[in-house]
Amino acid sequence: MLVVTTSWDDGDVSDKRVIEILDRYGLKGTFYIPKEYWGERLSEDDIKAISGEHEVGAHTLSHIDLSKVDTLIATKEIEGSKAWLEEITGKNIQMFCYPRGRFTPETVRIVKDVGFHGARTTQLFALTVQNPFEIATTIQVYPLPFKTDTGFMRVFEPLQQRYAGFRSLDVPFFAMRSWESAAKAAFDTALQKGGVFHLWGHSWEIEKYDLWDEFEQVCAHIGRQSDCKYVINAELV
Repeated sequence: MLVVTTSWDDGDVSDKRVIEILDRYGLKGTFYIPKEYWGERLSEDDIKAISGEHEVGAHTLSHIDLSKVDTLIATKEIEGSKAWLEEITGKNIQMFCYPRGRFTPETVRIVKDVGFHGARTTQLFALTVQNPFEIATTIQVYPLPFKTDTGFMRVFEPLQQRYAGFRSLDVPFFAMRSWESAAKAAFDTALQKGGVFHLWGHSWEIEKYDLWDEFEQVCAHIGRQSDCKYVINAELV
């Protein structure tokens, strides 16, 4: 049986649209929310509601790069984010996500010491959980094969960066014509191999690149499968 989970970073108000789609297709999500956010963050009432429907995870207080700060600041950011969310939700916050996927061995130690059960990274194209405090993902909701908000020399950067990873999941080149077709093919591989299929992204990025239709089609493809188990991130550990 394939275990399927999704996770969402930054706590943007567009997460509410993600939740509507997840609910429509029987999928579960973990939402990693920092206290300070550059965009329009979910309200505390929204956060509490999400914790009842899905899962809320910590993402530091200020979305800081934990690989570039000392132990004292890292501890304050990690421990403070847990306490803040627990005050809002009234629940034990079990999961943490490293902002920008950056961390050090000392960061991992702090995450363990303050009482988290696991932590997610931004590593892609994995179908297993090897380390509960360095959880890799399978695919990210992201433009493919190109994106238009960059210079000409970097237009095909998404394909260049992800080609080898998708091929490791037996995704044929022609399926990389769009994120939707590549994601569906990656899921079909996971369904055959078993393990964990972990879809993640930023709702603000789905909005920015107008990927909502593709995202919904992928959710329809992977949701409500009889030979899949749909879980929140905490259930991976």
